[in-house]
Amino acid sequence: MKYSIPDKRELTKLEIKFLTYLFEKEKPEWNNLIGNLKVIARCGCGKCPTIMFGKTFDSEIQKGNLIIDYAGKGKNGELIGISLFGTDQIPTELEFYSIDGESDTTEMPKIDTLKSMNENLTE
Repeated sequence: MKYSIPDKRELTKLEIKFLTYLFEKEKPEWNNLIGNLKVIARCGCGKCPTIMFGKTFDSEIQKGNLIIDYAGKGKNGELIGISLFGTDQIPTELEFYSIDGESDTTEMPKIDTLKSMNENLTE
């Protein structure tokens, strides 16, 4: 499987809401970047909602470090991991994955179920 496939587009309303929520909680200095982010690629599986960011549609995919580590629940209660990677200046990737490995992650978890991986998910 390829790491990523090209997908050049603007952020969706749901992606903007998701990033706004995560940044307000963990990285408020990045909130002003959201309006300038472009989606430049998506996960190579083609099914999950993982996306890569750039400043322009011609940006190269950058590897970043793990900045935000969250989990949430999908519509069927499945646990979905959320990892936001970035450099010092910009987020580079928003990754979604199945925590239990039992189910394919095909959509973002509900925002109201999100918790930092440093918190207890069963609360």
